[in-house]
Amino acid sequence: MPRINALTIQEHRQLTHRALFTAAHDLFGRLGYAGTTLGDIADHAGIGRTTFYDYFTDKDDLLASLVEESLPQVFQQMIGEIPRTLSSREQLSALAVAMVEFVVADPVFGLILHQDVPRLKPEAQRRIAATHQDLITEFARIYGEGVRGGEFREMPFDLAGHFIIDVVMSGARTMLKSDEPKQRFHEVAEETVTFLLGGLGRP
Repeated sequence: MPRINALTIQEHRQLTHRALFTAAHDLFGRLGYAGTTLGDIADHAGIGRTTFYDYFTDKDDLLASLVEESLPQVFQQMIGEIPRTLSSREQLSALAVAMVEFVVADPVFGLILHQDVPRLKPEAQRRIAATHQDLITEFARIYGEGVRGGEFREMPFDLAGHFIIDVVMSGARTMLKSDEPKQRFHEVAEETVTFLLGGLGRP
């Protein structure tokens, strides 16, 4: 009997944990991160506000945990959809466009990760930054192969990495600031790729 009760308690905790994630994702998407309170999340999840603290220390911890669970899978799927049979230039272009499109298509992760993360506590920022590692590694792999294949010019590896990420994120931020982001997607994505490849291309 004790074992059955323990399993039931664990299952209940898992359901509550999932309900909090679902509530946060829904409310962040509709109200924005700053506009969502812990009370809103608790009510939406169907729990008492004090129960929230059995699972997360605060709203920043909840967001970081939600990102840790969801974002790596998004990036892995994004990466997996780009054939490695393409040239390095084509792979880099496809991944850059996918990133810009992701920002437009996902009102939670796309918007919040560009607007609200700088205001989070340092530990939450560190945890969220760590979820981008697969994406950074993939950009680095493509760039390295492009250099070895003669498609890209060689530069300090860390500089190239920052250059690529900064250009792609600049395109994404432009989309977020647009009044009609979906209508500007093709223009911004095309110019981002053109600028990126122009900077990396061999003279």
